[in-house]
Amino acid sequence: MDFFAHQDKAKQTSRLLVSLFALAVITLICLTTLATAATVSLSHAQPFLPSEIVQVLGWETLVSIAFCITAIVALGSLYKFQQLAAGGMAVAESLGGHKLNVAALNDREKRALNIVEEMAIATGVPVPDVYLIEDEAINAFAAGHSPTDAVIGLTRGSLEKLSRDELQGVVAHEFSHILNGDIRLNTQIVGLLNGILIIGLLGHWLFRGPSASGRATIVRLPLLGLGLALIVFGYAGTLLGNLIKAAVSRQREFLADASAVQFTRNNLGIANALKKIGGYNLGSELSSPSAIEFGHILFAAGMKRSLLSLLATHPPLPVRIARLEPAWKGLYPDTNADCWKEDKPQPPTAVESQIAQFSAAVTPTPFQAALDAVDNSIARVNTPQVALGHQLLATIPSTIQQAAHDPFSARALIYHLLLHTDKSEQRRQLELLAKIAHPAVIREMQKLKPQMQALPSNARLALIDLCIPALRALVPQQYQIFKRNLIKLLHSDGKIEIWEWALYRVLIHALEGSPDRQRLSTRKNAGKDASRFILAAIAHSGNNEYLPAKRAYEKGLFALSLEITPLPSKADITLPRLDKAITIAKLTPPLEKPQLLKAVVITLNLNGLIEAEEIELLRAVADSLDCPMPPIMGNEN
Repeated sequence: MDFFAHQDKAKQTSRLLVSLFALAVITLICLTTLATAATVSLSHAQPFLPSEIVQVLGWETLVSIAFCITAIVALGSLYKFQQLAAGGMAVAESLGGHKLNVAALNDREKRALNIVEEMAIATGVPVPDVYLIEDEAINAFAAGHSPTDAVIGLTRGSLEKLSRDELQGVVAHEFSHILNGDIRLNTQIVGLLNGILIIGLLGHWLFRGPSASGRATIVRLPLLGLGLALIVFGYAGTLLGNLIKAAVSRQREFLADASAVQFTRNNLGIANALKKIGGYNLGSELSSPSAIEFGHILFAAGMKRSLLSLLATHPPLPVRIARLEPAWKGLYPDTNADCWKEDKPQPPTAVESQIAQFSAAVTPTPFQAALDAVDNSIARVNTPQVALGHQLLATIPSTIQQAAHDPFSARALIYHLLLHTDKSEQRRQLELLAKIAHPAVIREMQKLKPQMQALPSNARLALIDLCIPALRALVPQQYQIFKRNLIKLLHSDGKIEIWEWALYRVLIHALEGSPDRQRLSTRKNAGKDASRFILAAIAHSGNNEYLPAKRAYEKGLFALSLEITPLPSKADITLPRLDKAITIAKLTPPLEKPQLLKAVVITLNLNGLIEAEEIELLRAVADSLDCPMPPIMGNEN
């Protein structure tokens, strides 16, 4: 199944989950109503018949019970959703994690961070925040609402016990959850189930209420009965929710295992990681009490296996290993000893040598290769792309990589990326920055200038991705000043170049993610008009003259089966209008987005080749539409 089908199915699954949740709430209302009626009847020493429920309670009481149960569940869910509004960070902190991106202290932590960065560059998603869970168990997770707020969590045990290949397999498994939309569904499950769990907690509160005199206890008998019923029905609802959660999670774990093998072309990496869990005294069981709540998002079971296999959120280790390594004999290695080994440089493979040549020289991409990439590359990573991510990261000087991990220096790098190649324009931009940016940032820019000038142009998006975690660490006031300075930098020459907008759009999308709802339009044809405007901007980007731009624009419209309309002038292509068009186009149904991206490729095509800067633009549009596109090898056929 491709990325767009996954996204469409994820939406369907979300709707199904909400429907099942509503059904569970209705069931709880019915059961609670029956229990209340039975308690009232028995307290009056009268027999209870379900057919007489209206006579026993009355319509007002029935409505009140339904309202109270619905309100309790809704408030419980809303409270949890509010807690999780910050995305994956909220989950990571609940599990006791601390951010690693800007504070890697030793070789093991740096190796883990390097693997995540390589995988992010290879998949075309922003580098996620990496959280270290100080737990000796071997486990990991991905959490968040979308790739823009996703985090990767790794336990101390996974860093200490897994080799590079094994850790890469685990990280690839978690990236699969990000790309397939599993993290959003997992967050929804946590929020919805919390509402049902509140029913049981309220029952405990009623049942364990403050004791008083014997007379008061007699008066409280109905409340005690109601409390006991809420405990039973609340946990019955939770049991049903856990069954749904377990069934969904198990299938997605198998899919993520298979995707990890596809990413790395190394089935033994992830298989050996699972074996080490099986041979480890601490296994994968986390000590955090939140492991129960978030157990379904973990790489392996975060708590002791349930006696009821139907409640297990993960398939048994032997089953997962056998799928990955059919010849496995059922033996687990002794993982309790120190397993750390320094990574030894491996001789480059033929694929890596080919990719190294590509990363060293920027080359155009054949038109058909760019067109095929829309169908075959978006969120579908393979071994050459992972190797390319590794090579692209290697082309970025170590001093630049270190600067990208620092919130202060990362701003200087982004300013550098938006500088014009034209010397006079660049001088004007630097004079502007000297007035509006922090003096120390300007000094950092000068310090990093030689390395930035040597940076290959096809590594620019990769460098932006590296800077994302550090820029997320800016306090709100710092971020707003930084964003304001970027906009002024873009407007410094009185016009917006499309490549400038592409870099800016990738950055802002990664840092802010959710579209500005004020930019949306309720007009019937708003989506079509947004697509037209995007294609107009693309047409002008590759053509300085009007007629060639008009022909390119009309080719794009034809590919989208849109009516031919006049091409907007280049002066009409402004930053606010481009941002609004992208915000509207982002809401395009998943299965329709490939056509828009193919229309972009067709609009860019002039002579059968797509230039490297134009591929950067294509990837920026794809990224803004929540369709992460990996780097495209220029010599693909």
